[in-house]
Amino acid sequence: GQPRTAGSPQPDELYELLVARDDDGRAVGAARLELPTRDNLHFCAVDVQVLPDARRRGFGTALLAAAIDRAQAAGRTTMVMRIDEPPAQEGRSPARAFATRHGFARATAEVRRDLALPVDAARLDAVESECRPHAAGYLLRTWQDRCPDDLVDDRAALGARMSTDAPLEELDWHAERWDAERVRRNEALVARQGRSFLAAGAVDQSSGRLVAFTELGVPLARPERVYQWDTLVLPEHRGHRLGTLVKIGVLRLIPERVPQARLVSTWNAAVNVPMIAVNERLGFRTNGSMSSWQRTL
Repeated sequence: GQPRTAGSPQPDELYELLVARDDDGRAVGAARLELPTRDNLHFCAVDVQVLPDARRRGFGTALLAAAIDRAQAAGRTTMVMRIDEPPAQEGRSPARAFATRHGFARATAEVRRDLALPVDAARLDAVESECRPHAAGYLLRTWQDRCPDDLVDDRAALGARMSTDAPLEELDWHAERWDAERVRRNEALVARQGRSFLAAGAVDQSSGRLVAFTELGVPLARPERVYQWDTLVLPEHRGHRLGTLVKIGVLRLIPERVPQARLVSTWNAAVNVPMIAVNERLGFRTNGSMSSWQRTL
């Protein structure tokens, strides 16, 4: 989470980190417990990792049990574990077996898609030319690391909508509380984590409001692979190809801002047919899956 000093605001999430050691004192496993603090106070997420040579010795089970104890002490009643599976392990990964053994049931199913970089400029030009006639009355804006001041309130509103409008399937997730200060806290946290982000948004010229956005996360220590973060178009502004246009806008930033980047990875809910169509139109190809596994504490 975000460091807190006297008088500083409460962070939006708290993280508790647990370590397992063997009899020789070697760290062989770790767990991270994520606790939202401003909304979804019933909820927590856990990530458990054990070194391959230390598996099947009870370390993962012990770490999970300790995380559950900590979550229950914090009053949480729903726990989620996210599982990322490469193509060779889809449906039969050790992580999935661990989750099912400990009473977790799948709540969401997502498909990972990757886009090789650099993207063919002619392809982007062709898709953009096809979409532009549908987006009359909208203006594309781009930024890096900090949302422009005149858009930050709208970006906060879109953040709140993202928490409810994205496909949640069986995930026990409720509306998030966003304001401009939360946007700024999140931007500061990204910077402290050694990351950058690129963003593009669509502004409705008749109202001056930001009605769509997308963000790409860049790990500065390893910028060869960048990650698709949130993308959202407000329902009342869908049908104008804004999702495709904002994605094109941010992809065009990559060669100048992150020339080392060679791959973009994105995850979409398997039921999110419109966003999958956008990504495949831009050249993303399936390469694995991610799922959320949930249990009641």
